[in-house]
Amino acid sequence: MTEPRGGRARRLVCGMSCALVMVSGSVRSAEAEDPISGTGPGLPEEPIPLAELPERPRPLIELGEQYLAPSSIAAGWTLPTGAVWQPSFLAWGIARSAIQAETGKGLDRLQWANRLELFGQLALTPTERFVVSLEPFQGGSEYTGYRFGVGGAEGEFVNGFDVTPDTLFFEGDFGELFPILDRRVVWPLDLGFMVGRVPVVFQDGFLIDDRMTAFGLVQNSILARGTSNLRISLITAWDGVHRGDNSPGGDSWLTGLFAEFDRAATTWAVDAVFVEGDEEANGVFGGLSGIRRVAGRWNLSSRLLGSHRIGNRVGDEVENGLLGVVGVSFAPRRTHDVAYLNAVVSLGHYTPAARAADRGGPLGRLGILFEAPGLGSIGSALASDADRVFAAALGIQLFFDHGRTQVVLEVAGRGRFESSRDRATGAGVRVERALGRRVVLRFDGYGGIRRGEGGFVGGRSEIVLKF
Repeated sequence: MTEPRGGRARRLVCGMSCALVMVSGSVRSAEAEDPISGTGPGLPEEPIPLAELPERPRPLIELGEQYLAPSSIAAGWTLPTGAVWQPSFLAWGIARSAIQAETGKGLDRLQWANRLELFGQLALTPTERFVVSLEPFQGGSEYTGYRFGVGGAEGEFVNGFDVTPDTLFFEGDFGELFPILDRRVVWPLDLGFMVGRVPVVFQDGFLIDDRMTAFGLVQNSILARGTSNLRISLITAWDGVHRGDNSPGGDSWLTGLFAEFDRAATTWAVDAVFVEGDEEANGVFGGLSGIRRVAGRWNLSSRLLGSHRIGNRVGDEVENGLLGVVGVSFAPRRTHDVAYLNAVVSLGHYTPAARAADRGGPLGRLGILFEAPGLGSIGSALASDADRVFAAALGIQLFFDHGRTQVVLEVAGRGRFESSRDRATGAGVRVERALGRRVVLRFDGYGGIRRGEGGFVGGRSEIVLKF
């Protein structure tokens, strides 16, 4: 049946009237009382945070704008180059003190060792800053403390006092320093740079892990076909370069080209380094790595590194070798824990391009049993060199009490291809507990067996203060 036109018009007018009544009622309700604050019309005057954040620990010294704190941004000063400087200064530090002991490796040792790291940062902008650090309790390979007499030996104090700056560098961005050169932002002037004595790490420390006096350039966010981001870095260092056997490099000169790019599922890194050493101890080094997520829960990292000696000089500074590294980790279901398996194989004697004296050997990243403590004269539980070796570490990192306590359990082993006697296995445990917001207690214990030489055990009790 067809409805008359007049009836349709009356129904349309009635519907519009009802809608207007509903809207006007909503407006009057909003004007009467705000549904969030409950007082007065409109939006609340006070911001409503998305989450309640803990109070920020205050650093040792803080001048200017507060670091990672809600505050107003200062106007700063505008330079003739167009840059706007908003200077601020920040000082902080890390203090470590440990009692550690080891027996069974031919020399029983018991010592008290200390390490103090003091940092200062003068930031001109969020991208331009001066950084300096001191380690007054460490001089070379000596850490201030006391070596106890064990096995009839006499105890002695160790004086490692040294106030020479360990780090002193400036880093910035040309585009931020000279924005007047490209007001329309059409030229690739966002070129980062650094100069000074700076820590340098590539290939997760397997290739370079050292502090050196260097100059570097980096171009980020390069759009290359097949990638979402490409970063290229160039570094040249002329002082403070340690060689692959952790020895001082003297007048060694290091030059490296490093590239990292992201594809759909994998982050790739390709690196090449040349070191011109003292007495013709020259070498070329390279690294290729890929890191990816597998099946949502598994992390897979793989690396291939190589070192090659140039010339006829024979020495431990640089040798010929290849090192393959594979790491797999995952989080067990319904936990935040991390289980991992890391393995390496070395064909020949692989030596890193540069490695600081307190970093130990290149296998230090395999696990806690290969890691150098960076404190005192007692090294890693298992040897961490890469001279014709095969090694693996299997472990799990457990978290308790909302992350304030963590426990690492690990078993590991290593051997040398050309010697059936040079093999060792071990097990270790590490417990870390946070006290308050600045103190961490750490306990390490390990034990193992070296074929033909018997067993060994060791341990460390350490307190860490961050201020």
